[in-house]
Amino acid sequence: MSAELPSDVRTLLSELTTWHFRLPVHHFAPLTGHTVEADALLYGELGYADETLFLYGYCVGEDEYCFLYDTPWDEVHRALNGTSPNEWYDGLVMPRAFRVRYSVSAPERHEMVDPLLRSMMERPYRYLGTRAAVARPLTATAEEVLRDIDRWDERLRYLRRGRYLVPQDVSQTAEWTPAVARFGGLVGRGEAEYAHYRYEVGGTSYVFAVKTVPPISRMTPSDHSPQASRKRRRAHLALARRQEQGFRLLSSGQEIGVRFNPKEPAEHVLGAPMLPAGAPPLDIDPSTGVYQLEPIVFPRSK
Repeated sequence: MSAELPSDVRTLLSELTTWHFRLPVHHFAPLTGHTVEADALLYGELGYADETLFLYGYCVGEDEYCFLYDTPWDEVHRALNGTSPNEWYDGLVMPRAFRVRYSVSAPERHEMVDPLLRSMMERPYRYLGTRAAVARPLTATAEEVLRDIDRWDERLRYLRRGRYLVPQDVSQTAEWTPAVARFGGLVGRGEAEYAHYRYEVGGTSYVFAVKTVPPISRMTPSDHSPQASRKRRRAHLALARRQEQGFRLLSSGQEIGVRFNPKEPAEHVLGAPMLPAGAPPLDIDPSTGVYQLEPIVFPRSK
């Protein structure tokens, strides 16, 4: 007996390899009856194995209707072939706002108004379902994102630039410029709990959000490489706990030492809390990513 298809978009996206091919396949067809035009958003690319998909959605009232467009190629291997043959989406920058037209009686039925994206209608799509909408996804302030972080959690990877908080070459940070960041507190809950902080460079305020619990905390023994010993797995989990505890020990408004790259001020590493004097630096797992909420910068298109 097959498992029942989850009803929430978050689960479907996070467990894409399990549910993708169980999602019903739909084909674009002429709309009938009363229709309405609306703003839509092409979030970006996701996929697994040889599947390359585009996530997009549009809002109807307080709900966002979400879909997956299945590209005709395994884009990783097509790229190795010099992106040959050519496709309509080559060079397409995402996230991208566009317009759709949908049926009032069945809002999940739609068609593309954007001339370039009308090429998507030549292939089938999969309907994920609806999720709570967010306001102004491309221009929302840090305050707005943090206020609705439970909704933004699954969108951040597409809508705000992310980077590893621990650079691959840690030795280079010794030459970076020291500064003081101010801890803003914790927002969200569970896997969507974030710590946020800010610092200023040349009158520009940089605001960041980082998950209190790194991804390795959810890893099972089978997620590790076969060569990973039980001791190494325990060390990973211990580091995840220290990271979470470190953020929880900070108070809103507390100052933290940082070092930022003078050539790219958003690139930085967290140091130690300024008080008490001599406090140890925060333990940050190398897999931890931080999202830049302000100034707004979109992820690099693949």
